[in-house]
Amino acid sequence: MKKVLILAVDYDDDISRAGVETPVLGYTGLLDAALKFGTVFPDDSDLNVLFHALHLYNQLKSEGYDPEISLVSGSSESHVESGRRIGEQLRQLLEKVGTKDVVLVLDSVEDEFVIPIVQSQANIVAVERVVVEQLRGVEETYVLLGKYIRKAIEDPKYSKVFFGLPGFLILVYVLISASPYASYAWEITMGVLGAVMIVRGFHIPELVMKRWYSSSVYRVATVLSMISLSAGIALTIGALMTQNYSADVKSISMYIKTLLPFVTLSLVVTYTGKLTVRVLRRSIRMWRDIVAIVFVVIAAFYINDLADVIVKYPELNILTIVYDLKLVNTIALISLALIAVYVTLSYVERHVTGSGKRT
Repeated sequence: MKKVLILAVDYDDDISRAGVETPVLGYTGLLDAALKFGTVFPDDSDLNVLFHALHLYNQLKSEGYDPEISLVSGSSESHVESGRRIGEQLRQLLEKVGTKDVVLVLDSVEDEFVIPIVQSQANIVAVERVVVEQLRGVEETYVLLGKYIRKAIEDPKYSKVFFGLPGFLILVYVLISASPYASYAWEITMGVLGAVMIVRGFHIPELVMKRWYSSSVYRVATVLSMISLSAGIALTIGALMTQNYSADVKSISMYIKTLLPFVTLSLVVTYTGKLTVRVLRRSIRMWRDIVAIVFVVIAAFYINDLADVIVKYPELNILTIVYDLKLVNTIALISLALIAVYVTLSYVERHVTGSGKRT
């Protein structure tokens, strides 16, 4: 007859709440433990594990095996303590029974953590998973959801996204609702959310800090650039409120002409700071910043003229204006010229750099 140990597992030690001490060895002992536990917690899924283990004992006996049945439990405190206790109890049982063949009887997702613990001491010949209707799927969902919620609360990397950002937006909404601009609370809150998403999406803080600590010139350029951009945004918001958020051609032109100089100045100051650092370091790549400054200035004049043209032809569709006045051709020629300059200077830079390395 083949000796085998049927091992029922209660990973989180629910059985102790009914006054049952583990390890339990023997059919009679396990039956008493099941009855005792069932009278206290009849709805607990661990009760199904105990009776399934008893059923499996009778089945194996009828098939010619020499089964022994037992129960081990872990701890509700931590996974480490559960593993330690189960390993110790299993060691005692294997010494008493005198076999290394084990049939595991489990029910929950957490109970499966015991498999490698048992494998380190015994030979698992079978694993019996007790499934009661849809309990396993529901339990897996709750376990996974619980892990994500715990991670969102305890991990600073996630808590500032799941709690910090919503909390900040709620605070902004409440403060605006209590101000004279309560009618714009939702729009302003969504605007703040959009700004935060842009800042985080493009990793702007990391880029700014990298430039900030690399050179004192970058620090000055960054401060001036942020001041210019902030002033432009503030004045544009004021213009929007003055025009009552109108979206007619004249108002759109005014918004563009209000914000454009400040954005242009902000970009020019930023690239000028980079150009200054490269000049001081005698870097051949200074031409990149010169091209960028030229492009920003040309684009600013072009957009400003486009805003003036749109105001002069308010009765026409914007696309009609763009095509009839050959504005698309103009921007295409400017773009092609800048691309040609960029490619040419890139080739020169690569050639000069290669010559320097060979020298």
